[in-house]
Amino acid sequence: MSTASKLLWERARAGDRTAYDQLFALHRERALLFVRARLGPGLRAHLDSMDVLQDAYLAAHRDFGKFEHTDDGAFLRWLCRIIENRLRDGKDYFGARKRQAVELPRPTPDGPETEAGRAEHRRKVADALDQLEEDHRKVLLLRYFEGLSAEEAGEALGRSAGAIRSLTARALAELG
Repeated sequence: MSTASKLLWERARAGDRTAYDQLFALHRERALLFVRARLGPGLRAHLDSMDVLQDAYLAAHRDFGKFEHTDDGAFLRWLCRIIENRLRDGKDYFGARKRQAVELPRPTPDGPETEAGRAEHRRKVADALDQLEEDHRKVLLLRYFEGLSAEEAGEALGRSAGAIRSLTARALAELG
């Protein structure tokens, strides 16, 4: 059984512009939440979440032909890696300049009330993620946005899989 994401990717790869737009729109909400959570309060003072997402979309557009759909979460993981690279570039830039200041809803047939409720929910989740300790935010992003297993997240953070499971549980409890 094919997923909506895979079907849209196949049509977009074949040149269907509408499918291409729908594929990115399908993942916009989670990608934007990922951007906001990864920015953290410090970097967010210098970068706007929508600007980062737009920059990541430009990079994704440029490299779209290289993307291969391997499983349900592949497109979002690919997009999150691109976002992570854009954020790393921004962090390097602002770190080198020593504090120089600069400064999505999924398409749905539901009405504006439902969309307003989703927007409020996204805002609450993003605010809650901002309040987490850095390690807790990192582990949740790796596990739930990038789709890494406990073992893979452990490699990324230099910890054991068991430590990642415990850290994830504490982060979820802190998140509420």
